[in-house]
Amino acid sequence: MGRNRFQLLLRTIHFVDNEGVPEDGKTDKLWKIRPFLKMFREQCLLVTPEENQAVDEMMVPFKGQYSHIKQYIRGKPNPWEFKIWCRCSKSGILHDFEVYQGKTGTNRDKSALGVAGEVVSKLSDTLPSHKNYKLFADNLFTSVGLLEKLQQTGFQYTGTVRANRLHGCSLKSEKELSKLGRGTSDYRVEQDTNIICVRWHDTKAVTLMSTCVGTLPLDTAKRWDKAQKEYRDVSRPLIIKEYNSNMGGIDLLDSCVVRYKFQLKSRRWYMYLFLHFIHLAVVNGWFFYRRDCQMLGLEKPLILRRFQAQIATGLIQVNTTKKRGRPPLDRPESPTLQPKRVRIPPSRDARKDQFAHLPIKIDKRRRCAICQITTNTHCEKCNVSISFTENRNCFREYHV
Repeated sequence: MGRNRFQLLLRTIHFVDNEGVPEDGKTDKLWKIRPFLKMFREQCLLVTPEENQAVDEMMVPFKGQYSHIKQYIRGKPNPWEFKIWCRCSKSGILHDFEVYQGKTGTNRDKSALGVAGEVVSKLSDTLPSHKNYKLFADNLFTSVGLLEKLQQTGFQYTGTVRANRLHGCSLKSEKELSKLGRGTSDYRVEQDTNIICVRWHDTKAVTLMSTCVGTLPLDTAKRWDKAQKEYRDVSRPLIIKEYNSNMGGIDLLDSCVVRYKFQLKSRRWYMYLFLHFIHLAVVNGWFFYRRDCQMLGLEKPLILRRFQAQIATGLIQVNTTKKRGRPPLDRPESPTLQPKRVRIPPSRDARKDQFAHLPIKIDKRRRCAICQITTNTHCEKCNVSISFTENRNCFREYHV
């Protein structure tokens, strides 16, 4: 596809008919892209969730002027961004999300849980209740009211908590724990709701609340000692281990999205969200692929870059008459400077689409892609040599 055609298609893409949307529907700040977001969310909800789920925020950089939902967060690498609330599994698979529209975009400001607490409550509504699902989140979301509400709806919760949300819980201060040494902890248990609050001292004191895990059994974690200049074992409660092992799913997803993300400028703010969710779909598919490879015992699955290239190749070649790609380079005059040609096999989707795979005869004999026997039978679309004899039909085996 040429550049001009690609830019033309990009300019004409729309997700909703602007003239067909009533004035009541435009109160939603995401009405220009709402059909796409709804379709994408429905597909995410079809995935069977894992037992441990993490809730956190994901940021999409945006510096344009024509958007009412962009947020300014001081100290970030990209201060102006779109904020997306996400619920992911430990492996990084996205299960549910919601694009934040600002304080005026929702009716949660008057709730006792606040905006962040209501986000966890809404994202947990799409999970089956009383099925032993465990939620993890950081101190932005955690409060006593949230833990009590999730208990009533049949969910367990673990997360860090801020000091001003402890409601009179008398834990040892950071100064007292630092005198006792690194790795010390203190905890309190609320008898009525069985909520535990733990404060553990590492380099600093960190406070966590949970309804499903406590301090025992203790284990050890390696930490660097500046005074002795060596690693030493530090005592660690179980709640710290569970939180650290289940909270990194969204960070893993975000890092994979940013790793091979192509930049595209547009005056329309919703195009940035559209492209971001396209990358989320690719990374989500890669996580499924790695999970299936692990179940099947495959040792070397494709890396994310190769997986992304296979998807692009499959979308280009499926249901086409012949193999497409760049035209061959002109041969240079000097024979020593001839470019090295690498034969790239077709994608599996294009190979098995059963469309326009025509056998032809070529002058030069090549090895068969299945049995490695030399043959002059060639697939016009796949651009590979495949033997086709009375005793062996590799052509059918390769395409079915």
